[in-house]
Amino acid sequence: MRIILIPGLGYDDRIFHNLDLSDYEIEYLNWIEPLKNEDIHDYAQRLFATAKLATQKTILIGHSLGGVVSQEIASANQIEKIILVSSISARKELPFTFKIVKPLRLDRFFTKGFCVKSIWFWGKYHGFTAETTKLFKSMIGKQTNSYLQWAFRALSTWKAPKVPKTTKILRIHGTNDRTLPYKLVQKPDLIIKNGSHICVIDEASSISEFIKKNIQE
Repeated sequence: MRIILIPGLGYDDRIFHNLDLSDYEIEYLNWIEPLKNEDIHDYAQRLFATAKLATQKTILIGHSLGGVVSQEIASANQIEKIILVSSISARKELPFTFKIVKPLRLDRFFTKGFCVKSIWFWGKYHGFTAETTKLFKSMIGKQTNSYLQWAFRALSTWKAPKVPKTTKILRIHGTNDRTLPYKLVQKPDLIIKNGSHICVIDEASSISEFIKKNIQE
């Protein structure tokens, strides 16, 4: 069995580094540059193709946009389980703030410069500490503006694919997630009380325990 972890929009594999999965074979899939006019389904397959070839069963763990991409991967590949962390499984779970991105073309303004310069305003509201703010700035600094704008647009227009019934989907979500609000999502399998959108960092111990328990079932 192998575990592939896919980070959220603008993040990289460091968002998972607090998890304790040392007993398992793990691989991180960091973001690649999207092709011109590439849809999220094709992008997801191209990203998955960068993973090491393997014959054993595969479990995908996706944070935020990484969870969305995990579902796109599973719609075209044999995946044992998906664990969604602070993510969505249907368009109705997207908040209004994302749904207006395309009509108002807000993705034009979503650059790494904007994200870094404005984090003083939105970071604390979304649960960022001084330490996670520094980490976020480092992670988003690695991304290109073309990727960020594509990803923001892709998430805001996403419609869930048909994932085979043979792929089990488990969900982890924080009650204080203000990016993808808890009140909009289907009841999670693990509820992180007062957990923010980055609870995978702040509550890594309980999330690790849940993952280890459920990947064996």
